Amino acid sequence: MKYEEIAKGARDWALKKVGCRYSQARRTQENIFDCSSLVARAYSAMGKAWKYGGKVPLSCNEVYDDDFELIWPESYAAIGKKFGGSSVIAKANQPGDLQFLNTMKTSRVNKITHVTMVASASKIVHARGTAYGVRMDSLTHYAGKVCALVRYNPACDLVLGHRGCRTAAMQKTLNNHGADLNGDGEFGLKTQAAVKAFQKAKGLAITGKGDPATLAALGPVPAVEKPPEPEQPTNGIRVTGDSVNIRTGPGTNFDVVKAVNKGVLLTQVNTDGWAPILFGGEVCWISKEYSEEANL
Repeated sequence: MKYEEIAKGARDWALKKVGCRYSQARRTQENIFDCSSLVARAYSAMGKAWKYGGKVPLSCNEVYDDDFELIWPESYAAIGKKFGGSSVIAKANQPGDLQFLNTMKTSRVNKITHVTMVASASKIVHARGTAYGVRMDSLTHYAGKVCALVRYNPACDLVLGHRGCRTAAMQKTLNNHGADLNGDGEFGLKTQAAVKAFQKAKGLAITGKGDPATLAALGPVPAVEKPPEPEQPTNGIRVTGDSVNIRTGPGTNFDVVKAVNKGVLLTQVNTDGWAPILFGGEVCWISKEYSEEANL
Protein backbone atom coordinates (compact mmCIF):
# COMPACT_ATOMS: atom_id res chain seq x y z
CA MET A 1 0.00 0.00 0.00
CA LYS A 2 1.35 3.44 -0.93
CA TYR A 3 2.06 5.89 1.85
CA GLU A 4 -0.58 8.28 0.54
CA GLU A 5 -3.16 5.50 0.77
CA ILE A 6 -2.15 4.72 4.36
CA ALA A 7 -2.53 8.40 5.25
CA LYS A 8 -5.94 8.50 3.59
CA GLY A 9 -6.90 5.35 5.45
CA ALA A 10 -5.97 6.98 8.74
CA ARG A 11 -8.00 10.05 7.72
CA ASP A 12 -11.01 7.86 6.87
CA TRP A 13 -10.73 6.09 10.23
CA ALA A 14 -10.67 9.42 12.06
CA LEU A 15 -13.67 10.72 10.10
CA LYS A 16 -15.70 7.73 11.26
CA LYS A 17 -15.12 8.93 14.83
CA VAL A 18 -16.75 12.34 14.29
CA GLY A 19 -19.30 12.77 17.07
CA CYS A 20 -17.40 10.61 19.57
CA ARG A 21 -16.67 11.89 23.08
CA TYR A 22 -13.53 13.72 24.22
CA SER A 23 -11.71 12.71 27.40
CA GLN A 24 -8.06 12.84 28.31
CA ALA A 25 -8.55 10.47 31.25
CA ARG A 26 -10.21 7.85 29.03
CA ARG A 27 -8.28 8.57 25.84
CA THR A 28 -7.61 4.90 25.03
CA GLN A 29 -11.13 3.60 25.58
CA GLU A 30 -13.38 2.60 22.72
CA ASN A 31 -14.83 5.61 20.88
CA ILE A 32 -13.38 8.10 23.41
CA PHE A 33 -10.46 10.31 22.38
CA ASP A 34 -8.31 13.26 23.12
CA CYS A 35 -6.53 15.01 20.26
CA SER A 36 -3.36 12.92 20.30
CA SER A 37 -5.06 9.56 20.82
CA LEU A 38 -7.32 10.17 17.81
CA VAL A 39 -4.25 10.68 15.62
CA ALA A 40 -2.24 7.82 17.13
CA ARG A 41 -5.09 5.33 17.03
CA ALA A 42 -6.04 6.31 13.47
CA TYR A 43 -2.54 5.54 12.19
CA SER A 44 -2.25 2.46 14.42
CA ALA A 45 -5.40 1.14 12.75
CA MET A 46 -3.42 1.28 9.49
CA GLY A 47 -0.57 -0.76 10.97
CA LYS A 48 1.76 1.98 12.18
CA ALA A 49 3.78 1.28 15.35
CA TRP A 50 4.52 4.18 17.70
CA LYS A 51 7.73 4.00 19.74
CA TYR A 52 8.55 7.37 21.31
CA GLY A 53 6.06 8.22 24.05
CA GLY A 54 4.35 4.81 24.08
CA LYS A 55 1.74 3.08 21.93
CA VAL A 56 -0.58 6.11 22.19
CA PRO A 57 1.79 9.08 22.57
CA LEU A 58 0.94 12.69 23.36
CA SER A 59 0.98 15.35 20.66
CA CYS A 60 4.25 16.83 21.96
CA ASN A 61 5.87 13.43 21.27
CA GLU A 62 4.04 12.48 18.07
CA VAL A 63 5.58 15.39 16.19
CA TYR A 64 9.04 13.77 16.28
CA ASP A 65 8.00 10.36 14.96
CA ASP A 66 10.35 9.23 12.20
CA ASP A 67 7.60 7.82 9.99
CA PHE A 68 6.63 11.45 9.33
CA GLU A 69 8.44 14.09 7.31
CA LEU A 70 8.68 17.60 8.74
CA ILE A 71 7.03 20.08 6.36
CA TRP A 72 7.39 23.15 8.58
CA PRO A 73 9.44 24.65 10.24
CA GLU A 74 12.87 24.05 8.76
CA SER A 75 14.12 21.81 11.59
CA TYR A 76 12.88 20.00 14.67
CA ALA A 77 14.96 22.34 16.83
CA ALA A 78 12.92 25.26 15.48
CA ILE A 79 9.56 23.85 16.62
CA GLY A 80 7.90 26.22 19.06
CA LYS A 81 10.22 29.11 18.25
CA LYS A 82 7.63 30.74 15.98
CA PHE A 83 4.00 30.18 15.02
CA GLY A 84 2.71 29.80 11.48
CA GLY A 85 -0.32 31.48 9.95
CA SER A 86 -2.63 30.70 7.04
CA SER A 87 0.15 30.60 4.44
CA VAL A 88 2.03 28.03 6.53
CA ILE A 89 -1.07 25.90 7.13
CA ALA A 90 -1.56 25.68 3.36
CA LYS A 91 1.67 23.68 3.11
CA ALA A 92 -0.05 20.68 4.73
CA ASN A 93 -3.20 20.08 2.68
CA GLN A 94 -3.08 16.35 1.96
CA PRO A 95 -5.32 13.83 3.75
CA GLY A 96 -3.56 12.52 6.85
CA ASP A 97 -1.17 15.46 7.24
CA LEU A 98 -0.88 16.62 10.86
CA GLN A 99 -1.02 20.12 12.32
CA PHE A 100 0.71 20.56 15.70
CA LEU A 101 -0.53 23.63 17.51
CA ASN A 102 -0.19 25.88 20.52
CA THR A 103 -3.68 26.54 21.87
CA MET A 104 -2.91 27.37 25.51
CA LYS A 105 -0.08 28.34 27.85
CA THR A 106 2.38 25.53 28.39
CA SER A 107 5.84 24.86 29.81
CA ARG A 108 6.63 22.44 26.98
CA VAL A 109 9.69 23.52 25.06
CA ASN A 110 8.07 22.80 21.70
CA LYS A 111 4.87 24.65 22.80
CA ILE A 112 2.63 21.91 21.36
CA THR A 113 -0.72 21.44 23.15
CA HIS A 114 -2.99 20.20 20.34
CA VAL A 115 -2.88 18.17 17.14
CA THR A 116 -5.31 17.92 14.22
CA MET A 117 -5.44 15.77 11.10
CA VAL A 118 -6.03 17.20 7.63
CA ALA A 119 -9.24 15.74 6.22
CA SER A 120 -9.25 17.59 2.89
CA ALA A 121 -7.83 20.69 1.24
CA SER A 122 -10.26 22.77 3.31
CA LYS A 123 -11.05 20.77 6.48
CA ILE A 124 -9.40 19.22 9.53
CA VAL A 125 -10.71 16.48 11.84
CA HIS A 126 -9.73 16.53 15.51
CA ALA A 127 -10.80 15.76 19.08
CA ARG A 128 -11.34 19.40 19.98
CA GLY A 129 -12.39 19.26 23.64
CA THR A 130 -15.05 18.10 26.10
CA ALA A 131 -17.61 20.59 24.76
CA TYR A 132 -17.09 19.51 21.14
CA GLY A 133 -15.84 15.92 20.97
CA VAL A 134 -14.44 14.73 17.65
CA ARG A 135 -15.45 17.16 14.91
CA MET A 136 -14.40 18.88 11.70
CA ASP A 137 -13.32 22.50 11.29
CA SER A 138 -11.80 24.72 8.66
CA LEU A 139 -8.23 23.91 7.61
CA THR A 140 -7.15 27.38 8.76
CA HIS A 141 -9.08 27.29 12.05
CA TYR A 142 -5.82 27.52 14.02
CA ALA A 143 -4.02 30.07 11.84
CA GLY A 144 -1.37 31.83 13.88
CA LYS A 145 -1.00 28.91 16.29
CA VAL A 146 0.93 26.40 14.17
CA CYS A 147 4.07 24.92 15.78
CA ALA A 148 4.78 22.24 13.17
CA LEU A 149 3.35 20.41 10.17
CA VAL A 150 4.24 16.82 9.23
CA ARG A 151 3.32 14.30 6.53
CA TYR A 152 3.32 10.50 6.75
CA ASN A 153 6.35 9.32 4.77
CA PRO A 154 8.31 6.33 6.15
CA ALA A 155 10.80 6.74 3.28
CA CYS A 156 11.87 10.26 4.27
CA ASP A 157 15.43 11.06 5.35
CA LEU A 158 16.14 10.39 9.01
CA VAL A 159 17.32 13.68 10.49
CA LEU A 160 18.40 15.31 13.72
CA GLY A 161 15.35 15.39 16.01
CA HIS A 162 13.61 12.29 14.65
CA ARG A 163 12.57 9.63 17.15
CA GLY A 164 11.15 6.20 16.48
CA CYS A 165 11.53 2.67 15.17
CA ARG A 166 13.38 3.60 11.96
CA THR A 167 15.98 5.58 13.88
CA ALA A 168 16.46 2.70 16.34
CA ALA A 169 17.02 0.31 13.43
CA MET A 170 19.56 2.67 11.83
CA GLN A 171 21.40 3.01 15.13
CA LYS A 172 21.72 -0.78 15.37
CA THR A 173 23.11 -0.93 11.85
CA LEU A 174 25.59 1.86 12.60
CA ASN A 175 26.75 -0.16 15.62
CA ASN A 176 27.46 -3.04 13.23
CA HIS A 177 29.90 -0.65 11.52
CA GLY A 178 31.70 0.36 14.72
CA ALA A 179 29.46 3.02 16.25
CA ASP A 180 28.60 2.93 19.95
CA LEU A 181 24.98 4.02 20.14
CA ASN A 182 22.44 2.89 22.74
CA GLY A 183 19.71 2.23 20.17
CA ASP A 184 17.14 4.37 21.98
CA GLY A 185 15.57 5.52 18.72
CA GLU A 186 16.37 9.20 19.32
CA PHE A 187 18.32 10.94 16.57
CA GLY A 188 20.53 13.21 18.66
CA LEU A 189 23.95 14.74 18.18
CA LYS A 190 25.76 11.47 18.94
CA THR A 191 23.76 9.64 16.28
CA GLN A 192 24.36 12.48 13.82
CA ALA A 193 28.11 12.27 14.48
CA ALA A 194 28.02 8.50 13.89
CA VAL A 195 26.19 9.03 10.60
CA LYS A 196 28.76 11.62 9.46
CA ALA A 197 31.65 9.35 10.42
CA PHE A 198 30.16 6.49 8.42
CA GLN A 199 29.50 8.75 5.43
CA LYS A 200 33.09 10.00 5.51
CA ALA A 201 34.48 6.46 5.73
CA LYS A 202 32.38 5.37 2.73
CA GLY A 203 33.11 8.43 0.61
CA LEU A 204 29.49 9.59 0.72
CA ALA A 205 28.23 13.15 0.90
CA ILE A 206 28.51 14.13 4.56
CA THR A 207 24.95 15.24 5.23
CA GLY A 208 24.49 13.86 8.73
CA LYS A 209 21.17 12.44 7.56
CA GLY A 210 19.92 8.91 7.13
CA ASP A 211 19.34 9.53 3.43
CA PRO A 212 18.80 6.77 0.81
CA ALA A 213 22.49 6.55 -0.16
CA THR A 214 23.59 6.24 3.46
CA LEU A 215 20.94 3.69 4.38
CA ALA A 216 21.80 1.62 1.30
CA ALA A 217 25.49 1.66 2.20
CA LEU A 218 24.71 0.59 5.76
CA GLY A 219 23.21 -2.61 4.40
CA PRO A 220 20.23 -4.59 5.66
CA VAL A 221 18.53 -2.91 8.56
CA PRO A 222 17.87 -5.30 11.46
CA ALA A 223 14.29 -5.65 12.53
CA VAL A 224 13.32 -3.68 15.61
CA GLU A 225 12.38 -6.08 18.38
CA LYS A 226 8.68 -6.23 19.16
CA PRO A 227 7.71 -5.73 22.81
CA PRO A 228 6.90 -9.02 24.56
CA GLU A 229 3.27 -10.06 24.73
CA PRO A 230 1.75 -9.43 28.16
CA GLU A 231 1.62 -12.49 30.38
CA GLN A 232 -1.76 -14.14 30.69
CA PRO A 233 -3.10 -14.25 34.26
CA THR A 234 -3.14 -17.63 36.03
CA ASN A 235 -5.51 -16.44 38.77
CA GLY A 236 -7.89 -13.56 39.21
CA ILE A 237 -11.54 -12.87 38.30
CA ARG A 238 -13.33 -15.31 36.02
CA VAL A 239 -16.42 -14.02 34.19
CA THR A 240 -19.49 -16.21 34.84
CA GLY A 241 -22.21 -14.24 33.07
CA ASP A 242 -22.72 -14.71 29.37
CA SER A 243 -21.79 -11.09 28.58
CA VAL A 244 -20.77 -8.83 31.48
CA ASN A 245 -19.98 -5.12 31.36
CA ILE A 246 -16.63 -3.94 32.68
CA ARG A 247 -17.11 -0.46 34.17
CA THR A 248 -14.90 2.47 35.14
CA GLY A 249 -16.16 2.39 38.76
CA PRO A 250 -17.92 0.17 41.33
CA GLY A 251 -21.53 0.62 40.23
CA THR A 252 -23.87 0.46 37.28
CA ASN A 253 -23.90 4.26 37.09
CA PHE A 254 -20.30 4.22 35.88
CA ASP A 255 -19.42 4.12 32.18
CA VAL A 256 -19.07 0.81 30.39
CA VAL A 257 -15.55 0.11 29.11
CA LYS A 258 -16.34 -3.12 27.33
CA ALA A 259 -18.49 -6.26 27.58
CA VAL A 260 -16.61 -9.52 28.16
CA ASN A 261 -17.80 -13.06 27.61
CA LYS A 262 -18.23 -15.97 29.99
CA GLY A 263 -15.01 -17.79 30.89
CA VAL A 264 -12.65 -14.83 30.41
CA LEU A 265 -10.06 -14.62 33.21
CA LEU A 266 -9.34 -11.07 34.42
CA THR A 267 -6.53 -9.88 36.66
CA GLN A 268 -7.89 -8.79 40.05
CA VAL A 269 -6.50 -5.63 41.50
CA ASN A 270 -12.02 -5.53 46.59
CA THR A 271 -14.81 -3.37 47.44
CA ASP A 272 -18.38 -4.19 48.47
CA GLY A 273 -20.06 -6.11 45.69
CA TRP A 274 -17.52 -5.02 43.08
CA ALA A 275 -14.06 -6.21 42.19
CA PRO A 276 -11.38 -4.00 40.64
CA ILE A 277 -9.53 -5.68 37.78
CA LEU A 278 -6.80 -4.70 35.35
CA PHE A 279 -8.29 -4.47 31.86
CA GLY A 280 -6.36 -3.02 28.96
CA GLY A 281 -3.73 -1.72 31.38
CA GLU A 282 -6.27 0.34 33.35
CA VAL A 283 -8.09 -0.25 36.64
CA CYS A 284 -11.72 -1.11 35.89
CA TRP A 285 -14.52 -2.78 37.85
CA ILE A 286 -16.75 -5.82 37.47
CA SER A 287 -19.77 -6.96 39.53
CA LYS A 288 -18.96 -9.84 41.90
CA GLU A 289 -22.48 -11.15 41.27
CA TYR A 290 -21.49 -12.18 37.77
CA SER A 291 -17.87 -13.23 38.31
CA GLU A 292 -15.77 -15.43 40.59
CA GLU A 293 -12.17 -15.78 41.76
CA ALA A 294 -10.28 -18.47 39.95
CA ASN A 295 -6.96 -20.26 40.30
CA LEU A 296 -5.39 -22.27 37.50
